[in-house]
Amino acid sequence: MPLVWDITTVMSVVKVYTYLLTPPLMLIMWQCNKRSLSDVVRKLDHAMTETAVETSHLAQFAWYSAAWLLMSVLTEYAVYTMFHVDTNFAYFTMTEYGMIAVYNVWSKVPLLMYTFLMDTIRTAIRDINGRLTTVAEWRTYRGRWDDLRRAAVHLARYQFGVTIVAFVVCTIAEIVFYAFILYYFGYNHKNLWRILIYFINALFSAAWMFEVIRMTKNCKLELLKTQKVLNSINININSDHKQIKYASLHMLHADFNFMPCNIFEMNYRSLRSIATLITAFLIFQIQMKFS
Repeated sequence: MPLVWDITTVMSVVKVYTYLLTPPLMLIMWQCNKRSLSDVVRKLDHAMTETAVETSHLAQFAWYSAAWLLMSVLTEYAVYTMFHVDTNFAYFTMTEYGMIAVYNVWSKVPLLMYTFLMDTIRTAIRDINGRLTTVAEWRTYRGRWDDLRRAAVHLARYQFGVTIVAFVVCTIAEIVFYAFILYYFGYNHKNLWRILIYFINALFSAAWMFEVIRMTKNCKLELLKTQKVLNSINININSDHKQIKYASLHMLHADFNFMPCNIFEMNYRSLRSIATLITAFLIFQIQMKFS
């Protein structure tokens, strides 16, 4: 595979070092954070309403996590099998490839923790929004609402920021790698089985990134929905009107930026930018290699 050896080697090195460096970086950042993960979870537990606690089922999250992790292991294992089938596994055995695949996938566990916490916050905010029918109820729940907002921003920016950034870098490397290999095998060898394996892996890597951004976006949309709910409340006295104006002013200046390590915003616009970057890089590489 001489034509793609250079680009595949670069992407493989990026992927390997991302897998190796993410766990220690994540642990270091967790230790350096002023608020530990347990403190954030404790604050989240105090801010949750009773209804939100009842609707947040750990069993559903367990099935959700098991499905994503199982698919990740299977796709990783399939790639290693395709990559080394020509060597008849002279250097590694099937068991060793399975161990490597499991080790690579375990770095996805923090992402599942992040998506669960963000979805839990979204559920709690949605429950609060459903209770806001009077200004008095907003006075009751505004402290919890603000604690939930701060927890969500802190989780995205600091607590899991390094993990998310490393995950995005690794995902970009994976998609570029698989897409380039897809073009190579489709263009030169017409190997349908390899094309199918690499296409599934590229699609699954993109789905991982989309899911993390989707969970973050849904949580942010639920937070922003609170202002619309407050504006729809019937106001009878002047003090309530002032309270609503104060709440709107507070939300206007509140921090809703879900930016891992203050690098990029977790929204679909960033996802489109990443897709554009990958497409441009692939077009450039394909033109250089096959011209």
